Amino acid sequence: MKSARRLEGAARADLRRSAPLLGFALFVSFFVNVLRLTGPLFMLLIYDRVLGSRSVETLVALFALLLGFLLVLGVLDYARRRMLGRMGARFQEEMEEVLFASAGRNEIYTHSKTKPTVGMDEVDGLRGFFHSSSLIAIFDFLWCPMFLFVVFLLSPVLAWVCMGGLAILAVMYAVQAMFMGDRQRTAARAGAQVGELRNLLAVSRTTLRGQDMTTGFHARWSQRRNAARDASVTLRDWVGWFEAMSRVVVMVTRYSVLAMGAYLALQGTLSVGAMVAATFMVTRVMVPVDQMLRGIPQALAARDHWTRLRSLLSRRAADMRDGYRDQRGDTGARLVLDAVSVRSPVTRAPILRSISMTLAPGDFAEVTAMSSQGKTVLAETILGMWPNAQGRILVDGRNVARIADADARSLFGYCPEQPRFVDGTLEENIARLDPALDPEKVAFAARRARLHAAIEALPDGYQTEIDADGSAFSRFERSQIALARAIYDAPRLLIIDGFDLDMLVRIPKRLDLTFAGLKERGVAVLVLTRRPLNLAATTRRFELQDGKLRELTRPARGRSDRDTRVKLVSDTDMARNARSANDRGGAARPGQR
Repeated sequence: MKSARRLEGAARADLRRSAPLLGFALFVSFFVNVLRLTGPLFMLLIYDRVLGSRSVETLVALFALLLGFLLVLGVLDYARRRMLGRMGARFQEEMEEVLFASAGRNEIYTHSKTKPTVGMDEVDGLRGFFHSSSLIAIFDFLWCPMFLFVVFLLSPVLAWVCMGGLAILAVMYAVQAMFMGDRQRTAARAGAQVGELRNLLAVSRTTLRGQDMTTGFHARWSQRRNAARDASVTLRDWVGWFEAMSRVVVMVTRYSVLAMGAYLALQGTLSVGAMVAATFMVTRVMVPVDQMLRGIPQALAARDHWTRLRSLLSRRAADMRDGYRDQRGDTGARLVLDAVSVRSPVTRAPILRSISMTLAPGDFAEVTAMSSQGKTVLAETILGMWPNAQGRILVDGRNVARIADADARSLFGYCPEQPRFVDGTLEENIARLDPALDPEKVAFAARRARLHAAIEALPDGYQTEIDADGSAFSRFERSQIALARAIYDAPRLLIIDGFDLDMLVRIPKRLDLTFAGLKERGVAVLVLTRRPLNLAATTRRFELQDGKLRELTRPARGRSDRDTRVKLVSDTDMARNARSANDRGGAARPGQR
């Protein structure tokens, strides 16, 4: 409960810790704006004192003071920008740690998101606002009444001229905001569609080239790119017109004040120095107001980021209080699935229906299911990558929805049906991008996957480069790499989805040794396959059909295992020969031995 309350108020707490720095930046802004009075006062004294007295000494002294004050002004302005930038950076760092620590497994690396977890876009947007000119403009705007008050002291007429210019600016920006919403949404939608194509190109480059989809992709790219360009130009034209007109309003107001001041000077009611000083101070009023009004969209966006971030943290806190309770040590089981149901995110049709299963340390379970029966969904649901509609999943008594990524490394090992990799070396992929990569540990994992000798035979060994598809290696080799990666961190629960039957043909005895070693260490192994394997290590068998899981009779030992394995070998002869022809035909691939 305490952790949930801390999470709910994390954003406010981080902002409160930054409040002294924010207040000091506002305090510095006061002196920055006071020092900006130096220029108008200098002009006032030049016209009313220096020119009248014709004193060179006074001119030199005033100019020296002006240079000193302007230097201090520059230092203070730079200091407040540095303070705000570092405040934003600290806020981002602390909030990202909170988001990573509290994120559910299904919120990490979500589809269509450019950041590792949900909420980081909002934090990044807030950090950008703290370090932007929009916040500086708001700080300067707060002190504009000080300049306007000085203008009133010099001449109320000139102050009212300035107020008229401010009113025109406010009306212009109100009209801009009123009719800009649709243009912004259209431009954002078109830009997002281009971003989707960029992601498609990054992920499916080989497929696009190999399946002759280039023409269709180019047509789609041109269409969406042109739409995004046109929407961006339309939005830019609309905003640009108001920006240009706002500058015109600022200049017209300034020159109107100058002209009115000259008229009053001719009437003898205003000095020439006061006229020039008022003109400068009106500029110090109009420019910050113009910049503040121009930054209102950024301020509103920051407010939306703040609202979404707090809503996200509140939702996670509610989940931690109500739905994600741990039960450590209550059963001694390694894995517990309690009435777990999952629905399709597209059709909302049930994929898994009230599935229950318990695996103890050292259990080796086979789940048999035909295609499209939910094997992969079951595996990814256990890993926390799918939000389950109801039920709970416990690993070592911990709900998977509350397991942080740092802990998941030592809990889960996952060998997917279609292994994918990151661009890098074999060593980096097997080590799962471990920041403290241990070559001996990598080699040990490769030995357990019966892959070490083959990697050592490569020209670059473990430094051999591999792409995302693992295209330089055969399917069997990709499965071995994925298995080594899954057992690198000595997981407590190993899940193998779509067991590669070639392993039973090529390395059956070595595979038995690997699984026996895992069982001795208390690792619970869950193998999902399309047909019964009856491996020597198997202790339990399940069948998944129509989204429902039922346990079969315990597998027999001895001769039946051998008979089943012989049958599997004969069943896979044709498929293996076809793969062999495909993998070894033509020029040999770099990964094939």
